[in-house]
Amino acid sequence: MNIRKIKLALSVGLMNQEAGNAVNKIERMMDNFREDVGDLIGRRELGKSNLNRSHVQQTYALQFERCTLKVDLVSNLATNTQVVNTFSFS
Repeated sequence: MNIRKIKLALSVGLMNQEAGNAVNKIERMMDNFREDVGDLIGRRELGKSNLNRSHVQQTYALQFERCTLKVDLVSNLATNTQVVNTFSFS
């Protein structure tokens, strides 16, 4: 599995993303690497915390057959936008 290649593709894809659900977009991007990571097994929310009245930080784990992708994102409740803060593989 070429993690560097996957990280680069996710970074570029996230920089070019339009408004919408970031986790769904990451799932679709990871579909391009199905041979490396395997099929998506599931998604779960690991944590959620309020940063202020209009911003929430959430952490998700996307479980694939061969790895787990942890995604931290910040959601703006007023504008319904999401920004990925960090992501990492394990």
